[in-house]
Amino acid sequence: MPTDIAMTAAPASHPWPARRFLAWCRMAWTMFMRNPFRLLGLAVLPMLVEAILQAGVPVLGVVLSKLVVPLASMWALLMVDQRCRTGVFAPAAALRRLAARPGAALALALLATAVFAVQMALAVLIVGPQPALAIATGDASGLDGVSRAQVSLVLASGLPMALLLLFTVPRVLLERRPLAASLVENLRLVAIGWRPVLVYLLLSVALVGGLVFQPWLLLPALLLGYVSYWAYRDAFAADAG
Repeated sequence: MPTDIAMTAAPASHPWPARRFLAWCRMAWTMFMRNPFRLLGLAVLPMLVEAILQAGVPVLGVVLSKLVVPLASMWALLMVDQRCRTGVFAPAAALRRLAARPGAALALALLATAVFAVQMALAVLIVGPQPALAIATGDASGLDGVSRAQVSLVLASGLPMALLLLFTVPRVLLERRPLAASLVENLRLVAIGWRPVLVYLLLSVALVGGLVFQPWLLLPALLLGYVSYWAYRDAFAADAG
């Protein structure tokens, strides 16, 4: 039985219809249902790494986590891609692939950290320096006087900038493409596919922003990462196979 999932290639130069987002969701759900527990664990992995670093390494752990968590996410992405293409997660092989390209991995981690820095700058404007730090470290005691609506706005504020990573990360990590060229390509694809990408963004904002009101939204928010993987597979179906 084949492990990969066939997709119809998205047009390379014509605008994508909004319904492409539903195709990404279908593919993500099909993949998830084949290995729900393993894939749920991989979705939670970056959060666990962040919690361990921030709890176990005072002060420095917050800074360190912003570099290490993206690396954990890349490791998870490599395992997911291997599972789709070869039928096995192969965590050791995925780790070796990540370690084989330290420059690219570090560059992507720094790019993700830059997106987080922009989010924190917006947080300072929205709630002030101390509450922004409390949000970054998950310190609820530092949020006195800050409304849940403000926290929600801060959490969602980094998502538009995160679109810079949507196609860039898998293109660099999985296909060994140059970072600069992948960033330019990412912008082109976001422009061509703005309709389904906008649906993806709005749903991300709703789920992430809604966490402070309904914590159970964390689960679909985490699983939305697999939708982004299939957006990449759709965009590069001709190359990705």
